[in-house]
Amino acid sequence: MRAGSTRLTVRGILFVGVGIACTVTAYVIGRSELLFATGLLILLPLVGFLIVRLRPLRLTVSRTFSPPVVSAGMASVIELSVRNVQGTASPAASWTDRIPWAPHRAGPGLLPSIPPGETATVSRSTRLGYSLRPALRGVYDIGPLDVSYSDPFGLAVGHLQVGGTQSLYVVPPVVALGQSLSLAVSGEGSARLIQHLATGNDDDLMTREYRTGDALRRVHWRASARHGELMVRQEEQRSYPEARLILDTRSDGYGPDVAPSELAPGSASFEWAITLVASVGVHLHRSGFLVQVLETAPRQVAPLGDATQGSGQDTEFLLSLAGVTLQEPTSAIGGGNDERGQAALGPVFAVMADPSSDTLRWISAQRRPYETGVAFVVDSGNPAIPEILDAAGWTCIPVTHTTDIGFAWASVARITSGPIAERR
Repeated sequence: MRAGSTRLTVRGILFVGVGIACTVTAYVIGRSELLFATGLLILLPLVGFLIVRLRPLRLTVSRTFSPPVVSAGMASVIELSVRNVQGTASPAASWTDRIPWAPHRAGPGLLPSIPPGETATVSRSTRLGYSLRPALRGVYDIGPLDVSYSDPFGLAVGHLQVGGTQSLYVVPPVVALGQSLSLAVSGEGSARLIQHLATGNDDDLMTREYRTGDALRRVHWRASARHGELMVRQEEQRSYPEARLILDTRSDGYGPDVAPSELAPGSASFEWAITLVASVGVHLHRSGFLVQVLETAPRQVAPLGDATQGSGQDTEFLLSLAGVTLQEPTSAIGGGNDERGQAALGPVFAVMADPSSDTLRWISAQRRPYETGVAFVVDSGNPAIPEILDAAGWTCIPVTHTTDIGFAWASVARITSGPIAERR
């Protein structure tokens, strides 16, 4: 709680002004009885000022967000619990809570008098609330709570800041996507296909050499005949298909089309890219994929584990996307990605606007032979981008920042319907 300020209200200033006028009049016309009214008019604001100044409030506040994490464009209810920690009852007051977008204040509202003690029927705290509907993703500071209280005559007012700020996480909206990936239907993905091509058929993948103690019923006779030694069936180990998402987060890859808000962390194209990554990442994760996120600038996005790790992985992933900003192109391209992410096998999806030539070459090199590569290019009129991506075996899908995410994803169906091995 920060020390507040005290000042006279308009009523108090009028009282003082009238008192001074009465004093001047009393001396001009020689009516000394007016000095009694003068004393009362000036004394009352002074007493009110001292009451407010010498009896400050001692309050604490805590906020609860419902839901704790809100998607952009959705409503969040903020509940405040205000507690009186002084030995006397707090006077009735008014409150406003600071928010980071216009009108920059939530409220005002009435803060009722809070008793000093706490029993089974009387509490030393009271609850207040309001709702917000953030339009853009981000991490926003809510608070502090501003409290204004006055003397019984309304001649002086005190202002107090209660508590600090609490962060409200506004994550990008997650658009429900259809099962347009033939890889998701197969349940194994291109990583499994490449493993087949490299190591042979299913017999080789499901057997190992005989070891002392292995039961004879586990002997795989066909594989044994081919290898010239006893081979046994090994217990099946569940593997998860992999997918990669590439997000261009370098500021030189986006134009000056800044979204109409001072709080927007990037351009409208970048915000569309963030929404696509959020939607596709959650969709693939819930479909059983192990999703790796690669960035052209230093790493900001939290990884997504396999689907068995539960929805907590989705939440951490989305929370990190809430705070992603465009980075200056000073570091090495892709230098912040871990080796596991870059070595992952499976379909790869990239989203960009107008990347530099070096960034575009790095992105195009992330697709390997026999992998599906889809690039969403947002608000770009550069014809060289689809030409370079196509030469590297990518399929380019041009979109704008107003394109429906679901519609853009549905475009993937026609390019993943064929066998992956037929792609270059």
